[in-house]
Amino acid sequence: MSELSTEKNNASGLGIHTGIFPSGQAGHDLVPAADGPAPIEGRLRKAPLRVPDNYEACSGFTLFGRRIRTLLYSTDVAAIRNSNADAIFAVYPFTAQPAITQALLTVAEAPLFVGVGGGTTTGRRAAELAAVSEMQGAAGVVLNSPATPEMVAQVVSTVDIPVIATITRFDNEAAEKIQAGARIVNVAAGRRTAEVIAELRAAFPALPIIATGGRDDASAAATVAAGANALIWAPPSVVELQRDMMVRYREKAEAAAEAAGEQAPVATVVPDITDMPVADVPTGVVESVPADVEASEQIGEEDFVSPYRGRLPRLTFFNRRSW
Repeated sequence: MSELSTEKNNASGLGIHTGIFPSGQAGHDLVPAADGPAPIEGRLRKAPLRVPDNYEACSGFTLFGRRIRTLLYSTDVAAIRNSNADAIFAVYPFTAQPAITQALLTVAEAPLFVGVGGGTTTGRRAAELAAVSEMQGAAGVVLNSPATPEMVAQVVSTVDIPVIATITRFDNEAAEKIQAGARIVNVAAGRRTAEVIAELRAAFPALPIIATGGRDDASAAATVAAGANALIWAPPSVVELQRDMMVRYREKAEAAAEAAGEQAPVATVVPDITDMPVADVPTGVVESVPADVEASEQIGEEDFVSPYRGRLPRLTFFNRRSW
């Protein structure tokens, strides 16, 4: 055994790779991240929507054993399916519906936080929607800023998953929502987001706080420095992504045609029939009906004649009129 150890030490000293550890590195040292397993991506299946790298600076919070640092703010099933965010923040400006929640849960591969009301939907209905969302598989429910502390307490007493209370400023009502049982606070204070987070963090040091990352890296950094545990990222719309893709496709096709020496095709202008005068419509495309014929064929209430001619049929069982 001593001879084998001596050979390995000599090999390391000569710069020979003897195992998973590089030469000159002891076996008990940590392997750098770059030397770890490579990321696994499919040939077709990837995650095109990637949250900004600086969002990873968040400390995160633990939910059911899972560390969450980033949340995707979207209800688009295609965006949700193709994102690498740690969780989904599915809040929309319509009345909450279990059918929408079920559709989002079908495609989501990360924990889903779904809105259940707070503004238009309040009271018992919000609590029932929260219960249904929990049964469907949601990881948490979100209440909008108009939700009262009493409403927060009602929802908290109904579900076991965490309730996220949205606040726009830190005041007594915000503190009462936390005391009512809100496990996570979503700060939506616009330009004052970092300021509100700092006040909230000073009052509740152990409270999980989430907030939007802002429009640029400086806003995200300020939000994290103020004490946010996780950042919400709003991705570009699918329309914008599709437009950029088509621009790249056209540029690629034009470059290939130019390299091959092909001339640009002459575009054939096809007139839109909806913009043409009636006289220019080709024969047989539109069948015109004269105004007098159209008026004579219309049936009014006075022209309607009942097939029973004023008498209703008798029912044999009762030997009387039906009405």
